[in-house]
Amino acid sequence: MPGAGAGGDLPVGAEFGDYEIRGRLGAGGMGVVFRAYDRRHGGEVALKVLPAHLADDRVTVERFRREARAAFELRDPHVVPVHGFGETDGRLHLAMRLIDGEDLARLLARRAPLPPRRAAGILRQAAHALDAAHAAGMVHRDVKPANLLVVEARDDFTYLVDFGIARALGPDPDTALTETGATVGTLAYLAPERLQDSLGPVDGRADVYSLTCVLVEMLTGRPPFTAAEPAAVLSAHLLSPPPRVSARVPGLDPAWDDVVARGLAKRPDDRFSGAGELAAAVARVADREPRPTREQTRPAPALELPGGDRPDPGPRSRGLLLAIGAVAVTAAVLVGVVWAVLPGRGAGPGIAVPTLPPASTVAAPPTGSPTGGSPSTDGTATAGGGGTLQPAGGAPGATGPTFDPLVGDGDLGLAAPITRLACTGDDVVVVGAGVDPARYPQDVVEHLAKHPGARYLRSLGGCGSFRPRTPTGELIYVVYLGPFTDRGRACAALAAAGGDSYLQPLGAAPSVPGGPGC
Repeated sequence: MPGAGAGGDLPVGAEFGDYEIRGRLGAGGMGVVFRAYDRRHGGEVALKVLPAHLADDRVTVERFRREARAAFELRDPHVVPVHGFGETDGRLHLAMRLIDGEDLARLLARRAPLPPRRAAGILRQAAHALDAAHAAGMVHRDVKPANLLVVEARDDFTYLVDFGIARALGPDPDTALTETGATVGTLAYLAPERLQDSLGPVDGRADVYSLTCVLVEMLTGRPPFTAAEPAAVLSAHLLSPPPRVSARVPGLDPAWDDVVARGLAKRPDDRFSGAGELAAAVARVADREPRPTREQTRPAPALELPGGDRPDPGPRSRGLLLAIGAVAVTAAVLVGVVWAVLPGRGAGPGIAVPTLPPASTVAAPPTGSPTGGSPSTDGTATAGGGGTLQPAGGAPGATGPTFDPLVGDGDLGLAAPITRLACTGDDVVVVGAGVDPARYPQDVVEHLAKHPGARYLRSLGGCGSFRPRTPTGELIYVVYLGPFTDRGRACAALAAAGGDSYLQPLGAAPSVPGGPGC
């Protein structure tokens, strides 16, 4: 394998079996995705390669093979077609159609919240793919924005990707993959039955719950349940009524609240029976939704903790909450036992959480039990400290091989130093952002190069006019022009920047592309 780099990485120009590596597209928990040229058949593909250090990991290898089988078996326009699957020099690889789009997590980081009609269109296509998977007897189990690819140039044509933890309906034939009851998924989108067996079986309706979480995030800019501690999010999935999205975003039709309440019902039997049924309900509300004004598309600035602005859950849901109320005592236990299994991609880490026993068997923790657990450097909840992030490929202008965005001021080691802004009331023009921990230096450098005179900052710990994290916990680096004391000059800079740039007054609530300004 000529040209292979240290540690099993594949640099540009490397030959890997029938493929020539032309660039790196991203990385997930089970592999690195490269842009590659297929020398046998011609044309470029997206080549997902299992890292060399995981080649002997039975669980990861089986998940990788499972993803390949699932993708081969599904024939749906909204599932990325697979061209080939094989093994080269002991490393599994999967060749897929190269999609010229971006994942929904990145799109939401730039544009959230989305207009309801646009959100409905994306959800409809994701639901189509899920219905195909469910008809084939598979549950995806990891529906989240990072696993939806959106091609804006094709009217938001959407693909569902990453079937690596999908499994067949019914009893899991290889329960060893879940490590003594641990559940693999992404915390912000995890269905309650994945945590509490007594709520019902894990089938396609678990994906319906997760897709409804994505809907909430598209409509409001953040998932249904957000909190600083992972255990609080888990507890909210089990106990807290669904949020009222019409309260989060003034101007939304209250009918959205009913759709969300049903999609996020705690019991699978109380939800939509399938993803298509959810999509149909979403379409009915979206069709009657007035076209939003700019002000209506702005997210509410306040962070909602579990138990916030929620509708009355109704008699049946109140009964359910009483029935599982004893689960609340597990919150202190959960804080210490949520841990990372797979590094996240885009907007969400893979999280392994214990499947809870029935409420009657859970004992309250002793008074003064530790409630450890903290966010790691990649936004993944861990039981202890996190490791140092490794920039992929060495960004141009970088002066050091490693960085930790949570240490000090978060400087990325670029030629241009990081900055910090006070809430002075001046204006800045936001021209880009870095939201992927694996690509912070590269993405920031690209935006700086595109906009001469721009600077960058880490939004965490600075002026509260910037969202500090993505909805699923990743830190955000903001690239901006300014600050400008004169609004006219700021507007001129905004017009020159073009694209998705937008005006942000320092000291005001976070704006979004297309928000009020010039």
